[in-house]
Order: sequence, then structure tokens, then C-alpha cells
Amino acid sequence: MSDLKATAGVPEGEEANPLEQSTITMLDVLEQEKELEDEYAAVLGASDEKSCTYVKGAIGRQALYSCLTCCPEAREDLAKAAGVCLACSYRCHEHHELVELYTKRNFRCDCPTQRLGKCSLNPQVEGVQPRNDGNLYNQNFQGLYCKCKRPYPDPDRTLEEVMLQCAICEDWYHLPHMKAPGSSEKWLDACSEMICDGCMEAKPFLRDYTGLALQPVVEDSKEAKPEAEDSKEDRPEAEDSQLKNELDRSICDIMKVAEGESQAEEGEPSQKRRKLEDCRRPKTTKEHQGAAFWTNDWRKSLCQCPECLSLYKEHGVEFLLDAEDSAKTYEERGMKRAEENSSYEQGIRALASIDRTQQIDAITEYNRMKDKLKEYLQAFAASKKVVTEEDINRFFAGMRNENNANLGQPYFCR
Repeated sequence: MSDLKATAGVPEGEEANPLEQSTITMLDVLEQEKELEDEYAAVLGASDEKSCTYVKGAIGRQALYSCLTCCPEAREDLAKAAGVCLACSYRCHEHHELVELYTKRNFRCDCPTQRLGKCSLNPQVEGVQPRNDGNLYNQNFQGLYCKCKRPYPDPDRTLEEVMLQCAICEDWYHLPHMKAPGSSEKWLDACSEMICDGCMEAKPFLRDYTGLALQPVVEDSKEAKPEAEDSKEDRPEAEDSQLKNELDRSICDIMKVAEGESQAEEGEPSQKRRKLEDCRRPKTTKEHQGAAFWTNDWRKSLCQCPECLSLYKEHGVEFLLDAEDSAKTYEERGMKRAEENSSYEQGIRALASIDRTQQIDAITEYNRMKDKLKEYLQAFAASKKVVTEEDINRFFAGMRNENNANLGQPYFCR
């Protein structure tokens, strides 16, 4: 089935003409469709496409858009920016100039608020609601990214752009524009999350965890030997420290039990005498510079002692302790949700259920439709006219009328 061509019927051993060489297989069509579905599912699959998220309150993570048609002042004044959820981008801001923001955390849709106006998905919300004070807005809402403050895609760039989103500030950065280790390009597929150099500098306690991040490989074995010797010398001290921490934790547990019994006897709160749990934040001996590229599940190793919890709150990064916060977890939810309704799987099953003649007819009809659609859209490209939903509906209505007109006509095999 995988070698079934749209111009099937060419005997083996004969050379195909140029038209045949430009055709694609039905599996190619389905695989291309699957790639688009996977991309859609990763970004939008876990977001609600029917209900405005204003009524739900701040959402942990959702797909967002900035509407520059409704907020043109936002280009110059970030205080005028507004973000809309996926559902409102379809129903309230169709044909508007929208900036795709990928996902943002703890955001509430601005559509029914004073920043934008009345939301058609929230008729029960009377009047214009006050602003969402809990929302955070960065330069992405203006259509700008990175330290270079350029749009994406950048019309002045001719080469492919690779941008990474910071797990903390959620801005997007070009790798060459960040302070990062020289081998960072090799880590793009391996890393789970990235924290930009600016956030690493602003939150220095994160440097203690860089032992969990991807590290440059020492290529010169001669240079690696002294480090190995040092690690052997330090190992007994590290093991003693670990044993001491475990002993302290055991003593702490015993004290808690004793304090609980004392509280029952004396009626005094045990918190007055409770010893703080030992901090498990590792103390790195190496000075980290620049951005950090983190391995999978690195967040699970973050210390949650009272001191560190206060530290996360002080720096506004308590979300790092939330397992559902990461963009990767969000994408996995969307992919799982879209699996059952995949048109790729439906197409494979449908293709397997028909015989070869029907397969050839289906592919031939697909190529005819593709050529006509390409010709139809070329007129829009030439006149720089925006293609609307009505234009697409008009095209397919014409195709249906053409097919109905051909019903009952003789078919001549060429």
C-alpha cells in the first residue's frame, strides 16, 4: 500500500513521466496530515476551544493570543496589551491580527474586560468587567521576542530560526542571543526545559541545582583526570555529609513524635519547639554562567523545606513545584486527548478497507482537488487578498456541484 501512486498503472520497469514523478502517495498525504495534527494537538489540544476561560478564572496553562486589532496601542504601550483564549480567538476575534503566544501560565482571558470589551461567549457577563490584575504581560503580546526584540517569523531573516521558551519568564530567545555553554546546540533535543541567562542571574538559588542540568562534555582526557582525582578525594566528605543529613532527619522525626506527645500532655503547640527540616538544596561547587538546559523531571529534585518554600515565594517561582505547570506536560495532555480523534488513524483504517481500484480513484480525485485548490488560491496570492472561511466554503461548494454534474457520465480509461 505504501508504494501506491496517484498515477498508478505504470508497469514496472518503465520510466514515469515528469507528472508522475511529482505525485505523492496516499500515505504521504496521511502522514503530512498527521504532522499537522500533532503540532495542533501539542499547542492547542489541551485548551478549551468552545468556552471562554474568563469564567473559569486563571488557568494553569493554556494557548493564548494577543489581539493587535482590538489593542493597537499595545504595539507601543505594553500596559494596553490584552490576551484572549483559544475559544475567543475563534468566535470574538476572527479575521483580526492575532499574535500567537503559544502558552502562558496562570492567565485569565481578557476578552470580557475593560481591555477589550464585551465577549460574545459570555452573554451572562453583564457590562465590561474590571481588568485581570493577576495576568502578566511581556513583550510577546506586542509581537516581539528575545533580547533582539524582533518579530517571529522575522521578515529580515533568511535562515531558519530556532527559538526556545524560558520556563520562568516565558519569553522566547534565539540561542545565539543568550549567554549559554558552547555545546548548547547539541542539547536542543535532549533538554526538557530551558531557563534563560537573565532568569538564572535574577534567581541565583537556581544555580545550586545546575548539577541536574546538561553539562558540557570534557573532550580532553588529560584535563578530565584532575577533576576525577578531586572527586575521589571529596567523595568521603560528601558521603559523611549525606550520612549526617540522614541522621539529623531521623533525630528530627524522633523529636516531632516527642513533641506531639508533649503537646498532648502539656497542651502547648509543638510548633514552638519544632526544628526546621534540613534543606536538601545541593550546594554546587562550580560557578554557573548563562542559561541552563534541564533534563527531564528536574523539578522533582527541588527542595521543599520551609526555607526554600519561602525562597520560591519571594522570587515568584512557586509554580516550579507544580508537576502540571511545564509546557511539556501540557503538550502531552493535548497529544493524549487528540489520539482518539486522529484523522491519520481514521484514514489508515479507511484506506485499508477499500480495494486497489477504489484506492486509485480516491488518490486521483485527491490530486485533482489539490490542483484546483492551488489554482484557486493563486488568485488570492496575486491580489494579496486574505482567504476567508467563506472563500474556502465557496471552493468546495463548486467542487461538489462539478462532481454532481459528472454523475452518470461515461468514464474512459486512458
